Amino acid sequence: MENIFFDISRLKYCGKNVIIGKTVRIRYPELVIIGDNCIIDDFTYISTALELSANVHISSGTKIIGGRNAFVKFDEFSTTAPNVVLSAGSDDYMDGIATPMVPLEFKAQAIIGNIILGRHCIVGSGSVILPNVRFKDGACVGALSLVKSDLEEWTLYAGIPAKKIKKRNKESILDLENRFKATIDE
Repeated sequence: MENIFFDISRLKYCGKNVIIGKTVRIRYPELVIIGDNCIIDDFTYISTALELSANVHISSGTKIIGGRNAFVKFDEFSTTAPNVVLSAGSDDYMDGIATPMVPLEFKAQAIIGNIILGRHCIVGSGSVILPNVRFKDGACVGALSLVKSDLEEWTLYAGIPAKKIKKRNKESILDLENRFKATIDE
């Protein structure tokens, strides 16, 4: 199925067994790396440098934004639920004009950074992740949460702002990963 918003051949790299929905929009495909076995569902919008490791799923309606100078990375087995916003670039909204189409001298103070999701991270539906946030391996955030700072490994967070709820079962998840990988190697 051919994408209607960008030429897939312009991606910086695209691995094997990748599914990109027909209505996915990638503003700067030359800044996007997609590993093997990834899925990007329809109605997703990407306007920043992005790197997806293997086995990543980006659900429908996700927005990954920040402009050319920001960066977002998903390590293996990480995912978003529908309608998530990862904003690696933003404005402070205190003064200036926030629209990207005006010259720099008229713009608000830009906040440009990175968002890094480690392995086995999950972002719940409707959540917003702000610039310069790192999800350590196994960190996840529940639906409708706001993440403004780094998340500890193998921990579930939720709320506005996101607060620690409880630990995840690291051993069980890693055992499932090993069993899954064994089926591929056979």
